[in-house]
Amino acid sequence: MKNQVVLFICLLFLVHTGESLKYTLIGELEVAASASEVWAFFASNDAPKMFVQLLPGLFERIEILEGDGGVGSVLRIVYPAGSVPLTNKEKFVTIDDRRRLKEILQTEGGYLDLGVTNLMESFQITRKGANSCIIKSMINYEVPDDLAANVAPLISIEGLINMAKVAANYIIDSKNKTSSIADM
Repeated sequence: MKNQVVLFICLLFLVHTGESLKYTLIGELEVAASASEVWAFFASNDAPKMFVQLLPGLFERIEILEGDGGVGSVLRIVYPAGSVPLTNKEKFVTIDDRRRLKEILQTEGGYLDLGVTNLMESFQITRKGANSCIIKSMINYEVPDDLAANVAPLISIEGLINMAKVAANYIIDSKNKTSSIADM
């Protein structure tokens, strides 16, 4: 089975809550690897470093300011020159092995500086078969009505989908290399 995108869904939900709008962006990627293998990558304390190596065009650098890369860790994300936003701070608020869920809360800078009042990114890994799973990437955010038209076009699920794709490719390539060595 190819490690490319088999299923991709991008949904945008709008919920009007009076003076602000809540948005949810969702992308799904089917992967030819077990849920436990994929989760091990996303749950790893080394995941931030791996993403910088695998996506040099998306991240200039990721600095761990507090913690070790696990729950409670605070990261400073720096994007390449010309990116909007250029930098932000995030906190790993959930790394749940049972639900295979990782949630990252934007705490400073980034889209918050543009008027977003809350922004949470997440990855959830769902078992599909013995050697297949789905990586569900989500962004949930809230923005005041008067800023929504300007901010909404800037926030995209594409970055998280790219992260899911490179993680999937890395895992599958690593498995293939291990299998090739074992076959020798």
